Amino acid sequence: MNTTTATEEEMKKCSVDEVTCGKCGVFPISVVGQRVINGADASRGEFPYHVMLQTRVKKDKYTCGGSIIHAQWVLSAAHCFIWQSDGKVVRVSEVVVGGGSIYADKLDKLTVDTVITHPDFKDVAMGDDIALVKLSEKIDFNSNRHLQPICLGEEGDTPLADKAVATGWGRLVPKGGSVYPNKLQEVSLGLIPANKCKGVSLPKNKSKVVCAMTPYKDTCQGDSGGPLVAQIDDGRWTQVGITSYGYGCARPDTPGVYVRVAHYLPWIEEITGICAC
Repeated sequence: MNTTTATEEEMKKCSVDEVTCGKCGVFPISVVGQRVINGADASRGEFPYHVMLQTRVKKDKYTCGGSIIHAQWVLSAAHCFIWQSDGKVVRVSEVVVGGGSIYADKLDKLTVDTVITHPDFKDVAMGDDIALVKLSEKIDFNSNRHLQPICLGEEGDTPLADKAVATGWGRLVPKGGSVYPNKLQEVSLGLIPANKCKGVSLPKNKSKVVCAMTPYKDTCQGDSGGPLVAQIDDGRWTQVGITSYGYGCARPDTPGVYVRVAHYLPWIEEITGICAC
């Protein structure tokens, strides 16, 4: 049995990053369409926290999404970095590509120092599909308006039965071809509490996830790890979910499953040492 003394608990207390907290979540997000699948092109500066993660397994390259949550930390999904065929093989993250532009081929490149996946992650449907990526250098938010942090959703920030916005450079068609955009996509989705989420397998502890569904609109392959954000009472945008899994894409009666950020705030704070804003 692992035991932790009070002194150790005190040592693990996080600190508030005033720069991050002062800048997070203040964005002109306005979803004008309802492709991501059947969404719309994002506008410049609309999602400055969204980044593209490029990974490699042997000669094969993969793409996931992520979100800037601090000057040196990006939040993403564990399955973007762990290959689960014939045992676990950690994918090597090449670069984090971030919002110098909304066009995928004209983005700034940020180098990666460390990738930390949740220690309990085994399979997406079991939960814990969350990872933290530490950048080699800190982002200067003051000198680059196209790179800004997103706030992290706390308990009570998920406006159930309301809308959230997902973003990504993932596949644009649900099946029959690999069509990917050159421009970041956005889509508005209806949130569903996990206890009312039907048609997909969920973790035993349903507080680990939140579901989202709007018929014929969805995230898809290549969007994994990307942020699901919602606007809270003070007008700021906060990340309530991480794109994790689903069955197919954009099926009219099948929701997508997202890691519920609020459940993992203690883990995020322990790894980064930074309190959620």
